[in-house]
Amino acid sequence: MQIMAVNTSLEPTNCFLLLSKNKDQAELRRSYSEYSNTTRAADHLVAGAGVVAVASSGGASGGGGGGGGSDVETTVRCACCSVTEECTAAYICRIRAAHYGDWVCGLCAEAVRERMRGGGGGGGGVEAALRWHMEVCRDFNSTTRLNPKLSLAGSMRDIARRSFNRRTTASTSAAATCHDQLRAAKTMARTLSCQPRYLQVI
Repeated sequence: MQIMAVNTSLEPTNCFLLLSKNKDQAELRRSYSEYSNTTRAADHLVAGAGVVAVASSGGASGGGGGGGGSDVETTVRCACCSVTEECTAAYICRIRAAHYGDWVCGLCAEAVRERMRGGGGGGGGVEAALRWHMEVCRDFNSTTRLNPKLSLAGSMRDIARRSFNRRTTASTSAAATCHDQLRAAKTMARTLSCQPRYLQVI
């Protein structure tokens, strides 16, 4: 009878272990299936966009952390500054749609928005501001990163050129009124105290 009691007491434990193993394997299969489906869908979604998918080694080796697998991250390179970031496919598509097919990082996107707000986009909107920022980044990468001292000299030259242009445009636009105002400010009306006094000697 004692053997029977041992068997009955171990049997639920064995069943629990078997159920636990089956449940773990089923969970692992489901996770692997979801991961492979989302990876295929993401690769198909961004295949034409030229985005390189991040290769993951051992995607089905368990690990069990994080839950889900619907947010597959891919690595993209900024069209302006060449910084690489890992983003989801939906985010990449949204950014590309907003920037005429070019993917730009958050910092460059903010610079483009600032350029458009300042009115320096040349009237072309997002595309003109984006092209301007790409040119600035290209100049920066070709000078500052290669030779910082040369970049400092070039920056000082640009500041001097802008200052000179600002002075010449301001003086030519209001030349007549400016000179009239200066003449009026320099001439001082004579007062009684400034006129010579004639004393009569008796």
